Amino acid sequence: MRLTRHFAAARRLLVASVVLAPAIGLATGCSGVRKAIDNANASAAAYSDLQGFIRDQLTTKFSRSVRSVSCSPHVDQVLPGDTANLTCAVVFSDGTSYSTPATITDPSTDPDIATESFSFSDPPAIDITTAPLPSPAVALAATSPDSLLLAGNLASVLGKLTARFGTQDLIVQMAIYPGEIEAVIAGSNGEARAVTATYTGALTVGPLTAFEGPRNGIDFSQVVPGAIQRLTELITTKGKVRLASISRFALTNSLPGGNSGWTIYLTSGSTRFRALVLGGDPQVITPSGPRDLD
Repeated sequence: MRLTRHFAAARRLLVASVVLAPAIGLATGCSGVRKAIDNANASAAAYSDLQGFIRDQLTTKFSRSVRSVSCSPHVDQVLPGDTANLTCAVVFSDGTSYSTPATITDPSTDPDIATESFSFSDPPAIDITTAPLPSPAVALAATSPDSLLLAGNLASVLGKLTARFGTQDLIVQMAIYPGEIEAVIAGSNGEARAVTATYTGALTVGPLTAFEGPRNGIDFSQVVPGAIQRLTELITTKGKVRLASISRFALTNSLPGGNSGWTIYLTSGSTRFRALVLGGDPQVITPSGPRDLD
């Protein structure tokens, strides 16, 4: 599917200017004026209109938050009856991206009226099994007695997830925050759901979304609340990290050797921790490399 918009306006002329200035300071003055002219031309150019159109459509029609749109070549104007072909790189706010062919067409035959028609291709469907997980909506300190980093609290919430999805489904993504679990649960039929579980036990389950190809993951029995609490205690004692500084446990299926495990992120800094999914082989990861934690 291609999206198209038409609009008509008086045909514009790109800005050109001749500046008469005193001899003193002429070089710097011309440089500033030239930059201003370039900026004005860019904002008035056809490719800039196309970039704005793509951003607006992705935001309003597809509900996608866009970080940037960059189209090339930089087409200033399209002559009556002509079409310009461009390639546009779109980066979404979650870091994913796609490239789309795009066109700018002027079907008008009136030399005084510019009628711009834009088109570009739909973005690919979001694959929730690989897309970044959302940030938690519930903020809870790791020091709270209700924190999901405590085994009893986590076991209660996991029990509700297991009852909802059963033991046959696969967890392909999961992040355990003190106040919330964000996860993607996949079935054997090539469909997955995004799931949010708060520390109170409230579940929010998204619609089924299709995906293609195999996915790695773990089953519910491999999320062991006691292992999460033991790792938390190990990080605070041996890793000398304040409990309040622990941000989340994120499931990873690409530890050395192809094993599944946890990457534990802190609220700030580049240091992080990792361990096998059942809590074994804990390590601290610093810019200088990994080292054993226990």
